[in-house]
Amino acid sequence: MNRIAAFLLLALAAGMAWAATPAAGSEPVVSVEIKDGVVHTRVDVLIPASAREVWEVFTDFENLPRYISSVASSKVLLRTGNIWKVAQTGKAGFGPFTFEFQTVRELTLSPFEKFESHLTEGNMKRMDSTTRLEVEADATRIRYVAEAEPDTVLPLGLARSSIESGAREHFREMTAEVMRRKAATSAK
Repeated sequence: MNRIAAFLLLALAAGMAWAATPAAGSEPVVSVEIKDGVVHTRVDVLIPASAREVWEVFTDFENLPRYISSVASSKVLLRTGNIWKVAQTGKAGFGPFTFEFQTVRELTLSPFEKFESHLTEGNMKRMDSTTRLEVEADATRIRYVAEAEPDTVLPLGLARSSIESGAREHFREMTAEVMRRKAATSAK
């Protein structure tokens, strides 16, 4: 009886581990933890496209407002090799509240592998993130990790689900643009 119970627990654990890793083209898996005023966000999504195709969309900062609904403006201010400075404005929703953001970030790009972002100016106290691209067969897994400390008096604990849904929508929109461009290239 103990062997059967152990097997069932092992099968359940394997099923849960599989469910936590998204399949290509599936919904982004988002987790948000808020601790001591710092928002820790993790996103994992598998996009059925090459790392180059994903990279071209994720680093097309000048065109982000065309396909990311929360971004009003995005401009590359400076390019020095693999170090870029990018200014962005936009809005994020927190339940019934709207938070407008203005940021200037310094990005360190390692083409087709990762880019790291560090807030240098803006209306947040702190924001650091890393976006990694990992090739898996005919797809690219995005692993995004961010720590942000908003400069707001809004109760962050109440905003957790809004932050999760906003991140999920952001990565859905990014994935849709990758797939749109891939289809356009294939049609040529």
